[in-house]
Amino acid sequence: MSGYLLGSDALALIRRVCKDYLAEAKNTLGNRSRGIMGQRNRQAYLLEDLYAAEDTLADPSTARARLLRKNASGNLELTNTEVTVYNRFQNISIDADTYIKIEWIDGEWQPYSGDCAPDSQSISSAGSDPSIPPASDSVGVDPGSV
Repeated sequence: MSGYLLGSDALALIRRVCKDYLAEAKNTLGNRSRGIMGQRNRQAYLLEDLYAAEDTLADPSTARARLLRKNASGNLELTNTEVTVYNRFQNISIDADTYIKIEWIDGEWQPYSGDCAPDSQSISSAGSDPSIPPASDSVGVDPGSV
């Protein structure tokens, strides 16, 4: 007979890796350590609005998302795998139908980056200081003269 025979320890390790991978994909690991799987970052597409958390420590918001993967052409495509994303940020919400990046932290998929909706605006904290004029007031001003 040719080939390799796997012992019970090797088969148990293969079962454990497969079980952890499936649990991660289904978001059912909870707070259990992922052992040899390590931490993981993924790309996803939100299926629902992900609202800001009421309380970072005790009341995160959640939304469903579908994972993305690269296809043979190098383009991203939606998978059939849905995960629950937990938002612990109290000042950040992300709209449904938005591309996001998530990472596995303490048994939860949490967002660390997300695209902005087409009608959203970016605001700098400097704009809240009354001594700093809005950007539209400084058009045509030589930066060296300020």
